[in-house]
Amino acid sequence: MKIKKSLYKTIYDDLVNKILSGTFKGGEQLPSEAELDKKYNASRTPVRQALKQLENDGFIYRLQGRGSFVSNRRPTELWTKMTGFRSQYLDNWEKISAKTIAIDYFENKKISSILGIDEDYKLIHLKRVRYFDNKPVIYLEHFVSPKIPYSIFEKDENFISLGHLLKEHLDIEIVGAEEEIEAVNASKEIAKHLEVNENASLLKVTRFSYDEEENPIDINIYYVNTEEWKYKVSFTQEGGSYEDF
Repeated sequence: MKIKKSLYKTIYDDLVNKILSGTFKGGEQLPSEAELDKKYNASRTPVRQALKQLENDGFIYRLQGRGSFVSNRRPTELWTKMTGFRSQYLDNWEKISAKTIAIDYFENKKISSILGIDEDYKLIHLKRVRYFDNKPVIYLEHFVSPKIPYSIFEKDENFISLGHLLKEHLDIEIVGAEEEIEAVNASKEIAKHLEVNENASLLKVTRFSYDEEENPIDINIYYVNTEEWKYKVSFTQEGGSYEDF
């Protein structure tokens, strides 16, 4: 059964989509609160909640007596730093979208062991596709700890970042991650979703994510069409040591 989104979240999601799609451009003023009230047939409270969330998430800035304006936004969340595709996200954020194509439950002793849970527990299993400029570039499979409720994925099936989703709905923050990479050939299913030839060369990344208490939260195995999406790691020297971004 689908969980109905709150009105403020509906308003927030619609405004985010309009910002990311370029309907509202960087520096452009949003409609006034009164105009938004009328547009969404809403009271002032959910409109203000949505605007506050947009401001907190960096999509807009507000000027006293003048209104709300669209930020020239790039993602600054920690998760963008913990990946070899950071520069792609920073440079192309407005053109990135995602779609969840399947959600089910999954049993796997090895993955359960890595997540530190009883092997009889069922894990949430998501299959997703991430798009750049409406073209599929990454196929993802998530195996999520059972401490995360299934319902949050019903609230926002087409989320871009699991880390952002967990922070927004559960106040769980992913603060650490490890990645293993290897070259593989596309299976029939993955080739279909990425719109490439079967056995095409892909980059496979296995990503282990942890919360503030170092509890494993998610194992994400994803496959990247590197013809479209380049893996890049930069290093800067800071305090005598190198930091991997």
